[in-house]
Amino acid sequence: MDDDIKERVRESVDIVELVSQHLTLRRSGALYVGHCPWHEDRRPSFQVNPVRQTFKCYPCDIGGDVFSFVMKMENCGFKEALEILADKAGITIPKFRKKRIVITQESGEEPVTALPGQPEPKEITKQTLFKAADWLAKIYHEALLTLDEAGPARQYLADRNIDTACIEKFQIGYSPAEKDFLVNKAKGTRERLKILELLGNLQHYEESDFWNDPFHGRIIFPIRNPQGQTIAFGGRVFGGSLLYNEKRYKENDNQPAKYYNSKENELFSKNQQLYALDIARQTMKHSNRALIVEGYTDVIGAHKFGFSDAVAALGVAVGENHIKLLKRFADKMILILDGDDAGQDRTDRILELFVAQGADMATLTLPDGQDPCEFLETYGAEAFQKLLETETVDVLRRAFVKATRGIDIKNDYNGAVRALESILTVIAKAPVQNTLPNDPIRTRIESLIVQLSYRFPIPLDEIRRRFEELRVKKGRQFAAELVSPAAEQALPLTDLPDALEREMLELFLLDPTAVYDFWETVPVERCRSSVTRQIYEKCNQLIERKKLATFARLMSAFEEPAMKQFLEELADLAVRKRNDILNNGLGSQQPVFHDEISDLEESLRQEREESQPLPKELKEHLVSEIIKGFDRRDEPQKIQNNINQLRNADLSEDEKLARLVEMQNSLRNNRR
Repeated sequence: MDDDIKERVRESVDIVELVSQHLTLRRSGALYVGHCPWHEDRRPSFQVNPVRQTFKCYPCDIGGDVFSFVMKMENCGFKEALEILADKAGITIPKFRKKRIVITQESGEEPVTALPGQPEPKEITKQTLFKAADWLAKIYHEALLTLDEAGPARQYLADRNIDTACIEKFQIGYSPAEKDFLVNKAKGTRERLKILELLGNLQHYEESDFWNDPFHGRIIFPIRNPQGQTIAFGGRVFGGSLLYNEKRYKENDNQPAKYYNSKENELFSKNQQLYALDIARQTMKHSNRALIVEGYTDVIGAHKFGFSDAVAALGVAVGENHIKLLKRFADKMILILDGDDAGQDRTDRILELFVAQGADMATLTLPDGQDPCEFLETYGAEAFQKLLETETVDVLRRAFVKATRGIDIKNDYNGAVRALESILTVIAKAPVQNTLPNDPIRTRIESLIVQLSYRFPIPLDEIRRRFEELRVKKGRQFAAELVSPAAEQALPLTDLPDALEREMLELFLLDPTAVYDFWETVPVERCRSSVTRQIYEKCNQLIERKKLATFARLMSAFEEPAMKQFLEELADLAVRKRNDILNNGLGSQQPVFHDEISDLEESLRQEREESQPLPKELKEHLVSEIIKGFDRRDEPQKIQNNINQLRNADLSEDEKLARLVEMQNSLRNNRR
């Protein structure tokens, strides 16, 4: 990803405003403090530094910039965090520039082209689309609450026991049957209508210059992304609607579809979004569970009865991207199935997908063919909770039930072998991580294999051998699949710099021009730590782009949260050391370590002094001492190299002895 884009996004997002959307912060001197969301925090130990645009919790040893915060809160990788923040800042990243949207002008209007001497084409950004979608949600919601025409829609919702609280919580709306309702609301300007067309809420017929709202006459369910931004809409025909004609429905006579969802666009992909995840995600983090139901009203009914970790797919079967999305917020997933045959068939089709994703997945089949909403209204929350606790079936065990149905596994050996092969083929798709001793997926599979050995007339060792053969045959990269992007990037850094290289990096952060002073005497190759080399090389790359390697630019340049946290800690330590030297002299410089929050007054004092320039004499002294440190550190290897050269040289013994004495004197002088 282009460093300029990352830097632009980082500069456009204020970390105080960002964190305040999740935590309550209060000003404390130059910092903002609040209770950490990642541990039981009795006193405010979470600090936000508005100058550096960083955060830090010392008890958790977690810190970084705006990207690190989003990655931690959303449990996502850097790329997704960048997209989330770019959307907030209204910045189009390269991925979307390729899909540039240009507004063409009506005949008779001033042409908008990219020809010389003429203005550039107008571009609709994702931020504009977000604002338009939010405006639409408010317009539809207001129509449901206020229009007389919406009376039947309100009655339909009441009949389904969707009360006012649910209508407000999910911002349910209504699209009037009047097909030019949105055109009138948008004041009819072509640019506004084009934006609504791109979202899919208007359709333009060129031959008649007519704009149609495909949602007209339907109850509207706004669809939001996990961050709560409106991105699409679902519309439902209902009894009493001007679109609804019972006779036409019974005769199947060209009736409109009962459900209509937005077409996919810049904001919306139905295979990557789940209805109500923006509301359910907070509950999921506490329950560590996601309930997956069939549709909008099932979700709303579940939330109404207290099961606010329920979500639904959007007109498609649950897929790979849905599972990956849910795994960011919960470990356990329960697919709630209607008791009808269609619900069972859908489950069988997606069973292997859950296994392949390593999801801790179970299914719950409701009795008497009921859907979740019907069951809850009939029997209540307590009965539903009891089903969740006692009637859920793990998908791997479900595979066993399905494969052995109708087979006498004790007496039909060939049938038993086929059933076992079918089961092992399914579970071999699970991303087992052999290197992790407590891998839950491996534990579950091992338990199932042992149980299979009890049920089938086949030895345990033979079942294990066949399972491993199938895994190899599939050729899956189990370790890579098990670790999510966020978890992988959160791994701690290895090969950290020693004290000498840390001092050099601290100097780089205090004065970015200090990099120049090390180019000739201490090139990158002399650094032993891979972390030091990465930072040093990134400094050089920025300089090649005619930019100083400031702390902010380095934070933008690195995507790994662990590296961002290391830089933040390094900068904090560097400022403390610098201030200590300036206040007390060079003789006072001591390493600074802290396990918990330092005294607040001291922290604020250092914050005020953070932008204090490094005196030229101090900089020159530190550069000189660090270079000498590298020479001393490399001296043993240099001596060994000289001895090896001397050993292989074509010299007499006296000449070699004289050269050794010369080397010894030089070494003694250097140490002095």
